[in-house]
Amino acid sequence: MSDSPNIAPRSGYLIYRPFRPVATYVILGLNFAVFLLMAGIDASSHPPLRDWALRTFTGISSDPEFLLRFGASFGPYTRRGEYWRLVTPMFLHIGALHLLMNNYALYVLGRFVERIYGYSRFVFLYVAMGIGSAALSMSMSDKVSAGASGAIFGIAGVMLVTGFLHRESIPRHWARAFGKGIVPVIVLNLGLGLALRQWVDNWAHFGGLVSGMVLGALIPPLSREVFPAPTRERPSLVLALPVIVVVLAAAAEVNSYRADSEVRRLLLDGDRFHAAHRDDWALLRYQAAAALAPRDDRPHQELGSLYLGQKRWADAVRECKEALRLNPLAVEAQLDLAQAYRGLGKEGKAQENLRAAQGRLSTNDADRQCEAASVFYQHRFFAEAIEHYQQALRLKPDMAEAHNDLAWLYATCDDLKYRNPQAALEHARRAVDLTHWQQAGVIDTLAEAFYANQQFAEAVKVQTRAVQLDPHNRELLDHLMRYQKAANSAVKKNT
Repeated sequence: MSDSPNIAPRSGYLIYRPFRPVATYVILGLNFAVFLLMAGIDASSHPPLRDWALRTFTGISSDPEFLLRFGASFGPYTRRGEYWRLVTPMFLHIGALHLLMNNYALYVLGRFVERIYGYSRFVFLYVAMGIGSAALSMSMSDKVSAGASGAIFGIAGVMLVTGFLHRESIPRHWARAFGKGIVPVIVLNLGLGLALRQWVDNWAHFGGLVSGMVLGALIPPLSREVFPAPTRERPSLVLALPVIVVVLAAAAEVNSYRADSEVRRLLLDGDRFHAAHRDDWALLRYQAAAALAPRDDRPHQELGSLYLGQKRWADAVRECKEALRLNPLAVEAQLDLAQAYRGLGKEGKAQENLRAAQGRLSTNDADRQCEAASVFYQHRFFAEAIEHYQQALRLKPDMAEAHNDLAWLYATCDDLKYRNPQAALEHARRAVDLTHWQQAGVIDTLAEAFYANQQFAEAVKVQTRAVQLDPHNRELLDHLMRYQKAANSAVKKNT
C-alpha cells in the first residue's frame, strides 16, 4: 500500500519512491505476533476446544489472570513496582475481534501521522501515548486492561492538534482528515466506549487522547515540502529511546512470566498438600513462593488462609495485611482478615474489613452479585452471602445459578441460624426447572433439599436422576448412598 509518492530525479528522469509506513507495519506485526503467542500458550494448557475458540476469537471468557501474566495493565500491580505494565498493554489484545478492530484503526490512522512525522518520531509518539494511556487507566480504574486503542486515540489526538498548528505540513489531499476532520471520529468512538463502558476502558482512551494532544502540541512534524518529498529518513535517538523502553519492558515481562510460572507451581503444590491435610508441607511451599516473588500478594493470601485454618490468628492477620498492602483489591484476603480479627475477639476491626469487602463487591450486575455471594459463603460470612444471592435474584429472577447456590446454603449450612430447609426446597425446585433437569449438580442440590426436609424417599428418587446424568461422579454416588441409608432407616423406624 502506498500513499503520496516520493519523486526524485535520476539521470534526467523522475522516478517514484512510494511511501511505506514502516513503523506502522512493524507495530501491526508485533500486535499479531504477541496475540499468536498468547493463543498458542493458552492452547498448550489443553482447554476445551470450544472455550479456547470462544476467548481466542471473541475475547469472551478470557481469564484476567492469564492477561496479567502477559503484562496487562492493572493499577495495584503497577503501583507495587511492576512498571513495565505501562508499556506492555499496548501490544496485548483480548480476542481476535479486538485485535482486528484496533489494528485496522492503527493501519488507517497510523499512516497519516507517520507520513508527516517520519517513522522515528511516530514510534516515539506511539509508545509515549500508550504509556500515557496506561498511566491514566491504572490511576483511575481498577480494571485489568489491554489493547492498542489508547495509543490509537493518541494518534487521533495528534491529528487533531496538527491540523490546527501545523497545517502546512499536511498533504493537501489529506487535509480533511486532520483538525476538525478528525473530531467526528473521536466523538463517535468516545461515545461508543461510554455506551460499552462495562467492557471498555474509557480512562485508557481518554489518557491516550490527551497524551496525543499534548505531544502533538510539543513535537512538530518533520520540516518538509509535500512535493517533492524528502529522501529516506535516518534512524535517530528519537527512535532509539522508545525502542529501548519497549525492549526493557518486554525483558521485564519475560522475567516476570517465568517467576510467575514457578510461583503458580509452588502455590498449586501447596494447595494439594493442604487438601491432603499436610499443612507442614503446604506451609513450606507457600513460604517458598513468597520468597521467590516478594511483591506478589498470592503467597501471602494463601499463608493467611492456612494460618486461619490453624487458628493462628495473629499470623493470619500479618499475612492478610501484607497481601492487602501488595494488592488492595484482594477481597479474599480482606475477608480472611475479618475472620482473623473475629478470632482475636476484635469484632470492630472484623466488621470494618467486612464492610470494605462488601464495598468492593457491590455491583448492580447479577452475575457479579452471585460471584460475591460465593466468596462470602466460602469465607463463612453466611448472612452476607444470602444477602448477595437475594440481590442477584432481584436483578435476575430466573438466574438458575443463584437459585441453586442459595438452595445449597439453606440446606447444608453448618450454622443452624442460617438453615432454612423449606426455602432450600423452593429455590432448588426453581433451579431444576430453569435448567430443564439437565444438570446433575443442580439436581443434586434438589435431592439435598429433600434430605434436609427429611423427605428421604424423594431425595433418593431425585438423586437417582442426577446419577443417571453423571454415573461416574463419586460425590453424587456418595450422596445417593447417604440418602438411601436415611430412607431405609426411616422405613425400619415406621415398621
